[in-house]
Amino acid sequence: MEIYILSTVLGLVIGSFLNVVIYRTEKNKNFGGRSYCPKCKKLIPWYDNVPLFSYLILGGKCRLCHKKISAQYPFVEILTSLAFLGSTYLVISSLMNDWLGHYFGVAGLLTLFSKFSANTSLVSLDLNLKFFELIFLWAISSVLIIILVYDLKHMLIPNSFTVAGIIAAMSYNIIADVLLLATAIVSKNQLLIVEVAGLAKKYQPAGMFSINLSSFFGWQPEIFYTKMIHLKSYFPDLSFVSDTSISFTQRPLQFIISLLTETRTGSGLLAGLAVAFIFFLIVYLSKETWMGMGDVKLVFFLGLFLGIFKTVVALFLAFELGAVLGVILILSGRAKMKTALPFGPFLIVGAVLSLLFL
Repeated sequence: MEIYILSTVLGLVIGSFLNVVIYRTEKNKNFGGRSYCPKCKKLIPWYDNVPLFSYLILGGKCRLCHKKISAQYPFVEILTSLAFLGSTYLVISSLMNDWLGHYFGVAGLLTLFSKFSANTSLVSLDLNLKFFELIFLWAISSVLIIILVYDLKHMLIPNSFTVAGIIAAMSYNIIADVLLLATAIVSKNQLLIVEVAGLAKKYQPAGMFSINLSSFFGWQPEIFYTKMIHLKSYFPDLSFVSDTSISFTQRPLQFIISLLTETRTGSGLLAGLAVAFIFFLIVYLSKETWMGMGDVKLVFFLGLFLGIFKTVVALFLAFELGAVLGVILILSGRAKMKTALPFGPFLIVGAVLSLLFL
C-alpha cells in the first residue's frame, strides 16, 4: 500500500514540474529558478506551490494578484499522479500477468551478474528489474503527458519532447533484449528455461480480469516460448534443439531477421520506421495541411515503444477516435469541415488503449 501512496504523491510532484516544462518551453525560457505567477510575474512562496492542494486552497487564484490560475495545472498534476499510480500497479502485477517475460529478464540479469562473479540473489535481481521497469514507465508517461498537453494547446510537438521519448524507449528495449539474449545464449540456463517456458504454454492468468494489463513488458506466454526456442536454435551447442539447430555462420540472414522481428529493439525499429514513413508521405503529399512533422516523429517514438502489432492497433484507434470526435464537433457546431484538430492526443490515447487491452 505504501508504494501506491508514494507513487501518487510523486506523480503530483512530477506533474507540477511538467507544468513548468510546458510553460517555459512555450515562453522559450530556461528551467532554472523558482516558480512565478505567469500573470503578475511574482515569485510563488513555497506554501502556495504544493501540487494540487495549493490550487484547491487558493480557489484557483493567485494569492498575490488574485488572477485565475489555469486549470491546466491541476489537470496535469492529477493526470501524472494517475499515470504513476497505474504504472506502479502494472509493475507490481507484472509477475502475475507476464511472469514468463519477467522470469527471462531475471534469468538474464543472473547470467550477466555471474560473469562478473557477483554475489547476488534472485530476489534482489527481481526488485532491481521491477525498479528499472517502473522508472521506464514513469519516464514514458511523463513525456506522453507533456506532448498531449502541448499539442492540445499549440498544435505543435517540440522535437525535444519526442527525442526524450525515443531515448527512453530505445534504452528500455536494448536493456530488455540484452537480458533476453544473455538468457538464450548461455547453455547452463538451458534446462530451467525450457522447463519454465514449457509450463507457460498451459498458463492462464488468474483473476477477475481476462486482459493482460502488463503485456507490453514482453509477449504472451506461448508466443514468448516460441520466440525463445527459435532464438536458441541459432546456438547448436544446446542439445534440445539439435535437430533444428542453425548456426549464425550458416544462416546469417535468418539470424538477423530473427533479431529484427523477435526482439523489442528490432520490432520497435521496424514499427517506428514503417509508420513514420507512411506519416511522412501523408505530410509531404498534403503539404502539412493534414498533419505535421511532429506527428511523424511521435509515431516513430510510439512504434519503438509499442512494437509492430500494438502500433497498428494504436493507429487504427487514433484515426477512429479522431473521426468520431470530429463528427461530434461538427454536429454540435463547434467545428467545421476544414477545422484543424491536433492528432497527437489521439495517437497517445490509442497507444494507451492498445497497451491496456492487448
